[in-house]
Amino acid sequence: MKTGLLHCRRNRRVTGNVMLLTIMVMLLLTVMSIGILTVTCNTMYMTGRQRTASEAFNIAESGAEMGALWLREQPFPPAQVAPFDPFGGAQTLGNGTYTVTVYPDQSNPNQYLKSYRVVATGTIGEQHRHVEIALRQSSFGRFAYFTDSETSIVSGGAIWWKAGEICDGPAHSNNANGTNFNINYNGSTAPIFRDVLTASGTTINYSPSRPTDEPTFQRIFLDGSKGFKLGVPRIELPPSTTAQKDAAWGAQTGHATTNGVYLRSSSQGGIYIVGDATLDLGVDGTGNQTIKVTQGSNVTDITVNLFANTTTSTGPVGTGSSTSCSSVPNGVIYCTGNVTSLKGSVADNLVLDGQIAGRSSYTIATDVNANKDITITGNIVYRTRPNKTLPRTDSANLAAGTLGLVGRNVNISTVAPNNLEIDAVCMAGGQNTTAGSFYAESHDSRSVGTLTVLGGVIQKARGPVGTFSSSTGQMTTGYAKNYSYDPRLATDPPPFYPTTGTYERMSWRVLP
Repeated sequence: MKTGLLHCRRNRRVTGNVMLLTIMVMLLLTVMSIGILTVTCNTMYMTGRQRTASEAFNIAESGAEMGALWLREQPFPPAQVAPFDPFGGAQTLGNGTYTVTVYPDQSNPNQYLKSYRVVATGTIGEQHRHVEIALRQSSFGRFAYFTDSETSIVSGGAIWWKAGEICDGPAHSNNANGTNFNINYNGSTAPIFRDVLTASGTTINYSPSRPTDEPTFQRIFLDGSKGFKLGVPRIELPPSTTAQKDAAWGAQTGHATTNGVYLRSSSQGGIYIVGDATLDLGVDGTGNQTIKVTQGSNVTDITVNLFANTTTSTGPVGTGSSTSCSSVPNGVIYCTGNVTSLKGSVADNLVLDGQIAGRSSYTIATDVNANKDITITGNIVYRTRPNKTLPRTDSANLAAGTLGLVGRNVNISTVAPNNLEIDAVCMAGGQNTTAGSFYAESHDSRSVGTLTVLGGVIQKARGPVGTFSSSTGQMTTGYAKNYSYDPRLATDPPPFYPTTGTYERMSWRVLP
């Protein structure tokens, strides 16, 4: 009996221990389950918040892009100075909303190139995200090469880029009227295009054949098959040169109509010329810019002294125009007639303590819609040549002036040298002209030489400057092209130089 009683007690004790262990395990599992559920719930909550925050950010980004698109679609830059909402309140997008505020730069009233900040807020529930895009009007100075049509105004046929020619800045073609961009890379050992090429068309004509591998693409484009983009939006040429006309006169009304030279510095204008004229740019012994304007037997010599902040002239001037001003021109030289001869040198900027204190920067324009041309008869060079391989703060880049030309045609005269340099961004033609080209007279019969352009060539239709053998790639007449981009003209273009109607994105950032 005692042995059985002891055995029974022992069994009850073991059973109790098992139950206690089971309860403890169950409690542990319960605690673990609660912990896992808590972590899971917190994770799901945080994931939901992150997803909502991401969606709010995406909505804010979309809102900022919509604001930037709104700016681009306006026929003129908004004149408001105070911040404004272009959409009139919150706009629904997806599961949330966005609001947009456009902040005009406070210096816009005194600046030709207007700047804006577009700030968008994306909201979903209590989640808010903010994105800012900074934009500035884009100048045609940003292009090394631009055409609306690839068809020659002389022959009506295609004009080709060829091996050995260089374009080391942004290039664009609208491919208007079904014309394609044309590249003959036969014999090419180095890329022709050293920057991105964009085209509104969907194809490029290649000779001897379309590249099929990366090494062949790299003979044409520095970045190979990634060096060009097709099917991009058109960029319209400006409708007129009225902006340059008004800038030179210093007002939108009261323009002179009697032949002569009018100094308009005292009216915050530039130099206004009525009638055909020749222009000879020079630099005097003390570094001042000189401008000789010849109209028949009348010769007017103008001197611009940046250091003294004065403009003086000798020779005849138009009725009511002073012969001296205690200010310098705004840099626009407008001619209502043809500029029948243009050549010379552009003086240096005024640089003090490592900063540009006064710009030697000029835009020479004619009445494009009245078919007035600019004819280049000799080299046009900067007194100090800029060097884009060096920082912007290098002494050469600070000193070098800038120049822009705008005419119905910008043509190179037969009296120009065989090896010619043009330091300027040149625009030929406009949105409302039937033609307009940058070309060389007698391109198919003049001697072979090299045309160096430090700046850019913008034109309505391709103009020929020479001819070459398609089989050998060698020039047979006229100029081989050596177009070198001047990046200064994109950020600091010549005064009142035509804009592209689009905006450059200066920065993008997420705001706190």
